[in-house]
Amino acid sequence: MKKLLFPLIALVLILAACGNKSDSDSSKEDTKSYKQDSGKSIDVPKNPKRIAVVAPTYAGGIKYLDGKIVAVNKQVDSSKLLKDKFKGVEKIGENDVEKVAKTKPDLIIVYSTDKNIKKYKKIAPTVVFDYGKHKYLDQQKELAKLLGKEEKAKAWEDKWKSQTKKDGKEIKEKIGADATVSIFDEFDKKLYSYGPNWGRGGEVLYQAFGLNMPDKLEKLVKKEGWAELKQEKIADYAGDYIVSTSEGKSKPAYEKTNLWNNLPAVQKDNVIQVQAETYWYNDPYTLEYMRKDLKEKFLNK
Repeated sequence: MKKLLFPLIALVLILAACGNKSDSDSSKEDTKSYKQDSGKSIDVPKNPKRIAVVAPTYAGGIKYLDGKIVAVNKQVDSSKLLKDKFKGVEKIGENDVEKVAKTKPDLIIVYSTDKNIKKYKKIAPTVVFDYGKHKYLDQQKELAKLLGKEEKAKAWEDKWKSQTKKDGKEIKEKIGADATVSIFDEFDKKLYSYGPNWGRGGEVLYQAFGLNMPDKLEKLVKKEGWAELKQEKIADYAGDYIVSTSEGKSKPAYEKTNLWNNLPAVQKDNVIQVQAETYWYNDPYTLEYMRKDLKEKFLNK
């Protein structure tokens, strides 16, 4: 009996080892390496089933790629467009770490500026995006790479480029190929303007449609992508056309001044109003909305 005991124990240990190896191999097969904006790589699920999007910029893009989102930053509700896309999804704030944990995510998406990154990493693999590093089309490519949806992103991009090229041509024929466009936005009672990659329609106006920014404004926003303007200097940065994020709001302070009323764009009724909160984003859903909205408003001027 003792002679049989040792071989049986050895067999059990071998089988157990094989089982553990199989589990480990299976685990590796279910993950892949993703290189983050920092240059560091992280193992993430190949097919994430429960994604928590703490950084709201990427919510629409992930949703468009059929990402399975279980928690999303509540800021998306400020967009009349995205609000409908995330009905029934758990809404979280910037510091709701425990709330995120309760949704049991297998992937978390955050900004590089998020102060809770270390805490999120203890919950699930956490991908950290540096917003300023990617232009809007590259941003969608990165999300597609993360989720393994490159083909869908490529198909969307090809269609987008083809359509906006036609749109831009029509708009230029209407307003003039050399016409300039400025974006003005009031936030916290301060006046701001934005470049080609910081939301508020900049991606569509300057990149997709190929419209021109006033030279002084282009130099001003070049470093950060945006800039605060002094109201008394508004004439220096106003284009032939102005996109104002004042739609649906009471008139902003900068539109109540004589300086504003004397701008050529204002006197010629070349001011286009858009809704600020919806124009904050640059995901495929929002981009398509802005494309149609801006085209219609420019062509009807």
